[in-house]
Amino acid sequence: MFFVLSKMLDVVISPLMWIIILGIWAIRLSVKNHPSARKYLLLNMLLLVFFTNPFIANSLMKEWEMEAISATSIQTPYDVGIVLGGSMRYFDQQTNRVVYSSSVDRLIQALQLYHDKKINKILLSGGSGFVNFKEWKESGLLAEVLLKSGVKQEDIILENNSRNTAENAMMSAEVLKKLYPSGKFLLITSAFHMKRSLLCFKKAELAVYPFPVDTRSGGDIYTLDRLIQPDGENISTWDLLIHEWVGMISYKVMGYI
Repeated sequence: MFFVLSKMLDVVISPLMWIIILGIWAIRLSVKNHPSARKYLLLNMLLLVFFTNPFIANSLMKEWEMEAISATSIQTPYDVGIVLGGSMRYFDQQTNRVVYSSSVDRLIQALQLYHDKKINKILLSGGSGFVNFKEWKESGLLAEVLLKSGVKQEDIILENNSRNTAENAMMSAEVLKKLYPSGKFLLITSAFHMKRSLLCFKKAELAVYPFPVDTRSGGDIYTLDRLIQPDGENISTWDLLIHEWVGMISYKVMGYI
């Protein structure tokens, strides 16, 4: 039930949804010549400017993301690199291949760490993140990608049933505590997702070291396009931030962290 409700909540908390609803309401009032129509139209415009502003979105994301570290700082290889789900958008049955999401950096960085001998094995954590299409088990599908990318079969560990971050941590911990009671583990996930992930693994009583990837906030480049030029992509940045903020609150309420 929590999984389904969380998917529904994602729609409700999206700034774009707020802007659309407010815009429709403002147009409705305008048609009726309601005296408050202008106020709603102005508020709708201000929200659009605010949520598409690159400086605001990038600054907040930079504050929230956990700072990335260099792979060269890893002196002793970790027993297992834990890759959290989110690299896959969906599975294209027509072409019989994975269609990757914008967070595929999680998988790519794990591959590089493996080939650079910074991690000895890769645990893929994640089942189906869809309310429908429960047969699309992300970890199983991505395991094929790892095999074709030179990872040995015996170096791939699958956790194929989790559907959210809390389950990622709980089920991964269950697997790793059995296989590596005294193991050293590297957690590989997006920088914006790392704070909540670490709290989930702490709750699962598995010590992990963070390796943030997929950094979304850029450098401090103060050009016109990075300061005031509206860009629709910044609404996606807000979606990620609000999703994580609401996720932290809801996970706390549910006792997941």
